[in-house]
Amino acid sequence: MLNLQDSTVKEQLARLARYTMRPQEKDSAHMKVWQWGQGVALYGLGKTYDALGDALYLDYIEEWLDGFLPGHPPGKSINTTAPLLGAVKLIKEGRTDKYSAVCSAFADWCLNEAPRSVEGAFEHSCTENRYPGEVWADTLFMGCLFLAEWGILTGEKRYLDEAASQFALHYKYLRDPATGLIVHGYNGNSGSRMGVFWGRGNGWFAAASADMLELTQGSAGAASVLEGYLGHMAGVLSTQNGEGMWHTVMDHPDSYPESSCTSAFAYAILKGIFLGVLPGASGDKALRAVTALLRRIDPDGRLMEGSGGTCVMPAAADYNAIGYAYSPFTQGLGMMALAGSCVDGKET
Repeated sequence: MLNLQDSTVKEQLARLARYTMRPQEKDSAHMKVWQWGQGVALYGLGKTYDALGDALYLDYIEEWLDGFLPGHPPGKSINTTAPLLGAVKLIKEGRTDKYSAVCSAFADWCLNEAPRSVEGAFEHSCTENRYPGEVWADTLFMGCLFLAEWGILTGEKRYLDEAASQFALHYKYLRDPATGLIVHGYNGNSGSRMGVFWGRGNGWFAAASADMLELTQGSAGAASVLEGYLGHMAGVLSTQNGEGMWHTVMDHPDSYPESSCTSAFAYAILKGIFLGVLPGASGDKALRAVTALLRRIDPDGRLMEGSGGTCVMPAAADYNAIGYAYSPFTQGLGMMALAGSCVDGKET
């Protein structure tokens, strides 16, 4: 699809994946906890397996999950649901069904016990922090992708329907009508939008809704997911900079260019073209994004210039003050972008 040397992309994809799985000591603590960032990394490794076909990526996902399960299931929250994307991948690939019970427990918790805000939108509360009534862009990738995947895997329509409903609700409350972009959060208690057009928050929505397009095909929620994806991507496509990157505050070109959101947008564009809902001409923007990302992969396999963890904050300057930092979630999103650009991978 892209005018890139396939061997170069695959080599760099493998480099990213290797470092994520076996980082240097200074970064090794990142994969030793069960949290959302690690879930994004596992999801990226699953996409790497799709593109490269090497079972070592599935081996690692199983090894990682077995380090936590069974015996000490993590506390349930939207964010701690994300690592189960790796479990679903292993089940789908026929590797094992030993994680089915914990997946089922988390899926049922999402439906029946997860705290909710306005119109039943999931509240983005974590195991360590509560955000009463707050709806965040992050939720869709961290919890709702799993819910949709689990619904398809089990044939339980209620999980998929709930996930599609959450995408529609989140876009309704986070969307800016003038641009199609989303703000970081919404306070259901005060009825007010929160934060700015944060790059990675928009990236979570873009990448997750792109995959939801495929997951909801033929279902009742397909139309609303497509409408949200197309409305959002119009704003995304209009804010790319000349190099091919997106900025950490999307309507502030003086804020720094940022790799995790750029990766998410590249993936979302490629998936939209693959599914036939974006024109092929959009591929030029994906090409420039992937090319810019390749320049930011260091010799060890770190994707550089990704911002650190970010909560909802009041102003653009606050987001721009968050520094660059190594993270499993930037690695995971980078793997998704490169896997999506492999011309003979499943994601092209």
